[in-house]
Amino acid sequence: MKPPLILQRIRSRPGTIWMTSACIALVNRLIYTLTIACIPDLLQRSMHVPRASNGIITAAFGIGGLVGGGTVGYISDRFQTRLIPQLTAAFLYVVAGLVFYFSKQFYQIVVFRVILGVASSIADTMLFTTVADVYPAKLLGFRMAVLFVFDNIGNMLGPMLGGRAYESMGVGGIGIIAMCLGVAEMLMILVFVRNSLDIRQTLTCRIAVSQAASRSDVLVIESTVVSSAASTSDKAVDTPSVLESTADERGEGEGEGEGAAGMQVWRILLRMQVVGPTVAIFVATGLQSVIETVFPLRLFDRFSLSPEVIGVAFLLVGGILIVAMPLVGWLNDKAVTLRGEHMRYYMITLGALLMLASLVVMAVSGRYSVAVFGYAVFGVTSMVAVVPAQSAFGDFINASQGGGMAQAFSLAWLAEGLANVVLPPVASGLYAAVGWQTMMLALGGALCAACAAAVLAFPLRGVWRMRRESCVSG
Repeated sequence: MKPPLILQRIRSRPGTIWMTSACIALVNRLIYTLTIACIPDLLQRSMHVPRASNGIITAAFGIGGLVGGGTVGYISDRFQTRLIPQLTAAFLYVVAGLVFYFSKQFYQIVVFRVILGVASSIADTMLFTTVADVYPAKLLGFRMAVLFVFDNIGNMLGPMLGGRAYESMGVGGIGIIAMCLGVAEMLMILVFVRNSLDIRQTLTCRIAVSQAASRSDVLVIESTVVSSAASTSDKAVDTPSVLESTADERGEGEGEGEGAAGMQVWRILLRMQVVGPTVAIFVATGLQSVIETVFPLRLFDRFSLSPEVIGVAFLLVGGILIVAMPLVGWLNDKAVTLRGEHMRYYMITLGALLMLASLVVMAVSGRYSVAVFGYAVFGVTSMVAVVPAQSAFGDFINASQGGGMAQAFSLAWLAEGLANVVLPPVASGLYAAVGWQTMMLALGGALCAACAAAVLAFPLRGVWRMRRESCVSG
């Protein structure tokens, strides 16, 4: 049964895919952050779990992310579908909520986080992929920033909502909310989302026809010196040649696209322009996971704050990010348009250095307000790195007219999943062993320095090559 005509038109608009993906980003982050504020109370007070085990919870999410992110990109590109992975993610959210509803033991929380990691990696990979699919000829920085705006609305509301639900209804309340949000996401996908690859194919054909018509117009102008009859004859011959030329160019693009679709993730990673953004996502999202794991512990230990008050800290940070995010995306696109692709990498490097500065503020702060201010600055500066890094994957595939879009974005989630597996356990162990300040300064300094070095490798290599060629030609 086909949907009504007006709904078909709405589903076929790129803007619908963009806004639906933004709403899905909100739901994804909301479900993820529901448990952040209550984890210290649930594990330490109710289950009497050692503090070092809190990192296992985040690592479990990362393991699930590696499973989902490592498979969904290939499956989506191989079978040319985006809808089935999206619906699978929504269903897994319902399953995760059901598991959390009945959670009484630590291992059940771990299972919940693994399922949540699989669902989030699939959902996030698909929402970024679908937006890049339907904007094949555009820079993606601003559009990615809008997705992060909605993501941060969820990040802002989730801890507060989860903290209140936990204090009033316990674990079961959070489980019910997660299940309801999963069902809502599933309905939204069924009603408003069309396979973005179909929309991409339509848009690509329109672009090709427009280019062919433009070239045909040039030939018509050049042939005006010929008689009317001869002109008609010339156009009959020349126009097909233009179409053939355009078709040849599309054929080359499709060849590249087939190659990109056939690329495994590790082969995409070998591209120098992808290495830096991948490391940046690993560092920025990994530090975010570290803060989400250890910062509530810090607030709990240092200030004896309740889960609801801890949730308010995330509310304040999320509000600041919502205001700053569109500006970050717009500036990224503007800088790349005006100054070239290398500006993307300089902006990521700037974000890494600013992240380090904000971590220093958080590390040395002895007051609640200063700590929250430092976290807010970290949130904004991490997006200065993440937005251009995340958009680099879509821009890379679009520029090569490739078909491996989902695999490219799954690489971003593999980096995030690996960061979630490795860094939070290390951070929670260091926090228990050497304290908050030493952990933040040592781990943050090492990661941000590594990020800046990896990102700068690509533009500096280009500068070195240009100078070498100029020396040879001179």
